[in-house]
Amino acid sequence: MTTASTHSPVPLPGNRFALLFMAAALVLIGGYHALPVAWVEQGIVRYFAVLPGAAILDWLTPGVQVTSDQTRILSTLARLNVLRGCEGTEALLILYAALLAARQSWRATLAGLLLGTLVIFLLNQVRIVALFFIAAHARQLFEPVHGFAAPIAILLGVCLYFLLWLKWAGTGNHDHDRG
Repeated sequence: MTTASTHSPVPLPGNRFALLFMAAALVLIGGYHALPVAWVEQGIVRYFAVLPGAAILDWLTPGVQVTSDQTRILSTLARLNVLRGCEGTEALLILYAALLAARQSWRATLAGLLLGTLVIFLLNQVRIVALFFIAAHARQLFEPVHGFAAPIAILLGVCLYFLLWLKWAGTGNHDHDRG
């Protein structure tokens, strides 16, 4: 038999983080999805996914000319069309939400945001390069890798980066002026 208590439940330590994370993620991802598709595809997708991806692929395949056209990476080996949602922005915004919700010093947070942006950019370039070669040489694997394995790998990269950043931010090797 249990008795009813009139006391409020004691909040768990992670509740504040979880609520801040969800609120920040909803605002950031909602704002991203509110942007016109043309802005995202001609701005973020083109300049932060397609152009660097095509340049890397052109460098990696000297015998094959790799070019780009708007949101497409083109060559005689394969053609990729990078659309909204395939450029890594959502993973980046999830990381931003986690970094902001962790409420560390402003310097640690800024460092986490800047380095995290670079890490997600690099992870997404690895994804684009891998998908290009899969499309060229193992087409039957493209959909499972594109739709399942690659997004999970990016999300695991986000989680690993966040955990490493959190460990670094908690060491006290920077000032804690949350100001």
